Amino acid sequence: MRPWGRLAALLLLALLTAAASTVPAAAQDDPRTLFEQANQHYRDGEYQQALEAYQRILETGYESGPLYYNIGNCHYKLGRLGPTILNYLRAQRLMPGDEDLEANLRLMQSLTLDDIEPLPEFLPLRVLKGWVYLAPGDLLATLTGLLWMTALGALILRLLARRPVVARWGWRVMLVAGLLLAVTAPTLALRWSGWLQSRQGVVMVEEVGVQSAPSQDAGLRVFTIHEGTHFRIDQQSGEWAEIVLPDGKVGWIPSGAFEIV
Repeated sequence: MRPWGRLAALLLLALLTAAASTVPAAAQDDPRTLFEQANQHYRDGEYQQALEAYQRILETGYESGPLYYNIGNCHYKLGRLGPTILNYLRAQRLMPGDEDLEANLRLMQSLTLDDIEPLPEFLPLRVLKGWVYLAPGDLLATLTGLLWMTALGALILRLLARRPVVARWGWRVMLVAGLLLAVTAPTLALRWSGWLQSRQGVVMVEEVGVQSAPSQDAGLRVFTIHEGTHFRIDQQSGEWAEIVLPDGKVGWIPSGAFEIV
């Protein structure tokens, strides 16, 4: 064999070896494979192993409502109130209206030490949120895409049709699809923008003092909140965050005491 031929064969062998060694790793890191492994760990009562597998799915860049819901369930089984509520809230953003999730979230929030009575939400805003998050995000995006293609196809049909009856039907279909698209497209845009969702956080430590200003001065403490309490984040300044509780109370807590939903 000529020298260049021998070199090419060695390079090809090296590439095949590298490819063969990466296939198992790629298969092992596949979200579906990891999800099945995690579910099996959970069914077997191996909650820490299940949690680690679910976390590896997040590390691949994939996220979903059921994934966060399962992570929350693992934390619940492991007796961790704060992480349970945190992941239930993350799941709620991606799968609003799920009855099982809502029931579990209410149960977990009832176990927190802070008894907070939320202020009533502005009615028009509540109605708008209910509409925007009525359908699953994937379904809304798919429906919007189908309506767009239908309207475009009907327009082309109307312009190219030689028979008047076909042109009329093309116009009717385009009109109906266009009207529906005028509803779903803005709804999808509002959903993707996140404009209706404020930044929220969940207390992850046993308790934390809420200060009237971003300072450790004990004299500035106004009240104390505990693990699992969630709140709106108004602003952050250095290592401090100004928070607003559901009952309207405002104060500052260290950023290390909570995680963002």
